[in-house]
Amino acid sequence: MGDSKELISIIVPIYNTDCYLRQCLDSIINQSYKNFEVLLVNDGSVDDSAMICKEFAEKDSRIRYFEKENGGVSSARNLGLKNVKGNYITFVDSDDWIEENYLEVLYNALKENEVDVAISTHKDFNMDDNLYYLPFYSEEQLHTLDIGKVSRDEFLELFPELSSLNHDFNCAVSKLFKADVVKNLLFDESINYGEDLDFFFNLYLNVSSIYYVNQPTYIYRQHQTSASNNCLESHAISEIRIYEKILKKIMEIGILNHSYIEKFKIILYFRLSQFPDSQVLKSYESFISVMSDSVMYSQSLISIIVPIYNVENYLRMCLDSIEHQTYSNIEVLLINDGSPDSSGEICQEYVARDSRFYYFEKENGGLSDARNYGVARAKGKFLTFIDSDDWVEATYIEDMYQAALKNDSEIVISNYAQFDVKENHYLIHVWDDYYEETYEGEELINKLPLLEPRDYSFVTSWGILFSRSLFDNIRFPKGKLTEDSRTNYKLFAKSSRSTYIHKSLYIYRIGREGSIVNTVTEKLLIDKLECVLERLAIYTIKGWNSFDEKENTLSNIRQGWESAKENGLQDTEIFRRYTEILDLIDNN
Repeated sequence: MGDSKELISIIVPIYNTDCYLRQCLDSIINQSYKNFEVLLVNDGSVDDSAMICKEFAEKDSRIRYFEKENGGVSSARNLGLKNVKGNYITFVDSDDWIEENYLEVLYNALKENEVDVAISTHKDFNMDDNLYYLPFYSEEQLHTLDIGKVSRDEFLELFPELSSLNHDFNCAVSKLFKADVVKNLLFDESINYGEDLDFFFNLYLNVSSIYYVNQPTYIYRQHQTSASNNCLESHAISEIRIYEKILKKIMEIGILNHSYIEKFKIILYFRLSQFPDSQVLKSYESFISVMSDSVMYSQSLISIIVPIYNVENYLRMCLDSIEHQTYSNIEVLLINDGSPDSSGEICQEYVARDSRFYYFEKENGGLSDARNYGVARAKGKFLTFIDSDDWVEATYIEDMYQAALKNDSEIVISNYAQFDVKENHYLIHVWDDYYEETYEGEELINKLPLLEPRDYSFVTSWGILFSRSLFDNIRFPKGKLTEDSRTNYKLFAKSSRSTYIHKSLYIYRIGREGSIVNTVTEKLLIDKLECVLERLAIYTIKGWNSFDEKENTLSNIRQGWESAKENGLQDTEIFRRYTEILDLIDNN
């Protein structure tokens, strides 16, 4: 750390912050990393900021002091950039402060990972209640932020989503970068809002790689005089023009632009809600329409999990439909759950000719066990289940994945057609035109009791695209015949946004010999009763829509009682339990 080649330049723009400046400068001179210079740029302050700066400069030779006429924060930072001597540069705002290890964490991340920029996270200090606040993230958001080291193009593709989750990616502070990547880049002094984003997006274009440290090293002071808390129409226009430049540049260099277009839409309509009469902002609605015609989607890896047991007569049709998907970036996990027929040999054929197919053999443990085995080995950002006696349309993955991206959804539910093996014909129930319906937060879990009776779309786990992170603490119940009903609602409840697409993409085979779906047994009735009672209990405890769930539960219990009677199971203990429950309900 004592090597002069590793000098870090810290630029601090200052304007009328004498109330906070000492705390800021104390935090800098007490850094655990000692080899730095501090460039204090006084941008025409009329308070005691100059006196404080001179005081610190006199007692610490690492501090250099500059005075200039007031020209704004960009001009102050530019003066600093023109005078740095270090190989590395960082910015600290004069009303904020930094942790003692700020430089050390960023420097080590930059050097150890051999990157051009290292970014750390922050915590907020609220002036009103004197409390610190750390950003809160869902499991899915934490997964998104867990980028570690990425190349420039990988980072640029992720940038809209990352900057939406955490402003550390597009603000001036909480990052350390090589002086070499700045080249002749300066802040645009004509921009009155969003200058940080404009500068750093251009800086990111100059780098080869970036590293993110999910460690709070910067303390951001929240107070009402902050520019970010006082947005004017001119600020909104400035911001949207910056995003226009960014989007055009992204398209010019060939980075996937879907997330940028969606980010642009979100910002524009938010600013229009603040300034509905702004003709300048309204003019950008046509720009969005033009850009939407040239959208390019990312191609994340999608995991397809196929549990297999004694389906040699149907397996090729299933695997052919997967192999010929229009979306190509897939991995197919074939989980042979102890099949005694030739299913294993058929799987090996596909593995031999298509490197996207992977074959696993295990002892028979049932459908849930096979699915869980696949989930544990899935590497995709999203995953889906296809039963090995069914098949899917060629656009099955593509349609659901594009809906997930377009709606920023963690779950996409498609519809299906049935194929009756005995009658040798299709049963199709999707007649209406295509539409999409998106559910926010607990909206889906509250509507689920009314949606499930409509068809199997919301009941079964096949025909659905799930974010892989939803399964971090959820698995299918091993040995249960109602595994989908026991699992789906938990995944729906965990998802922050889910989308239904009204399109038949999955073909569900019915009426084949040996299908457990067609067989009513004591075990099925036991599992079904346990499932509906457990669900009702959770709905009631969580305060979800327990009224409609009660009706669903009662309907399922009545159906179970009728099924037991129709299949000659009146002498069983489970029939007695159904009868007992219905007697209590009907007579009270």
